[in-house]
Amino acid sequence: MSRGQIQRLHGLAGDRNARRVLANMDHLLGSWRCETGETIFYLNKYGRERVGAEKARQKIAQVGHYLMRNDFYIRIGAPESWRNEVRYKVEGVLTIVADAVYQVNGRRHFLEVDHLQTMAQNEAKIEKYRLLRSLGVLQERLKYFPRLVWVTLTEGRRKQLAGWCEGLDVTIHLWDEIR
Repeated sequence: MSRGQIQRLHGLAGDRNARRVLANMDHLLGSWRCETGETIFYLNKYGRERVGAEKARQKIAQVGHYLMRNDFYIRIGAPESWRNEVRYKVEGVLTIVADAVYQVNGRRHFLEVDHLQTMAQNEAKIEKYRLLRSLGVLQERLKYFPRLVWVTLTEGRRKQLAGWCEGLDVTIHLWDEIR
């Protein structure tokens, strides 16, 4: 997470206060600067041991993807039902991995983050959601098909995604709108 995300998530008042709190936790954290100039923090070995985390995350290529997903998570109020990278599989027909799945007001949502994917990859993912909906597997269990929520970078990409998602229950946000 970036310092700003940690600050918003935990209600740390000013930038100076947030930097002080993070400096006091430096024995539990590692950090690096990403291409946007933001400092990205992650749990080091001692931090992971302290909280019981097993997955090590350090400097990763998908940092922009994770930052976009984090910003959306914070924006919608950090729901307890949130799960990252959820796989849905219909044996022999389809496998799809949602960037996140969460519930708001008892209704399930799929989150897709469009950071560096090609638009062809996004279109293919939307077609997988269409296929999943047409199979009716989730509707049998949930009595509805979850809303598809996208976070993307530009207005042009939003319009293209909206066109491909026609007929689906979809909401599309720009990253700048949710930060």
